[in-house]
Amino acid sequence: MRKVAVLYFVALLLLMWLPLNGVALDNYVFGLRADHLLHASVYLPCIFFLGRLAPLPVWALWLLSLCIGLLTEGVQYLLPYRGFDVNDLLANAIGVSLGLFLLLFFLRKKSFEKKKTNGTID
Repeated sequence: MRKVAVLYFVALLLLMWLPLNGVALDNYVFGLRADHLLHASVYLPCIFFLGRLAPLPVWALWLLSLCIGLLTEGVQYLLPYRGFDVNDLLANAIGVSLGLFLLLFFLRKKSFEKKKTNGTID
C-alpha cells in the first residue's frame, strides 16, 4: 500500500505542476467548474494515502494534507505556464476535508465492527 501512496503523490505533483495546455476545464457541472470538481476529487484520498506514509494523528494528517494542497497551488504561482487560483485552493481544501470525513466514518465503522465481533456490543 505504501507504493500506491507514493504513486498517488507523484501523480498529484505531476498533475498540479506539468503544463496542461489545451485541456479545457472551464466546463460547468451542477453549476460548478469542472476543474474545481477535479481538484476536490484528486485531493479526496490525500489524507488516506498520507496516513499510509506517516502514522500521525488524524488532525495532523488533515493539517498536513491542507498544507500539501497549499504547496501545490502555491508552486503554480511561480510557474509561468500555470496560475494560482484561490478557488482551486478552496477546492483542494474541500477535497481534503471530505477525505477526512470519509476516513473518520470508515475508522468509526471499523471500530464498531471490531467491538461487535469481540462481543462487547449487543
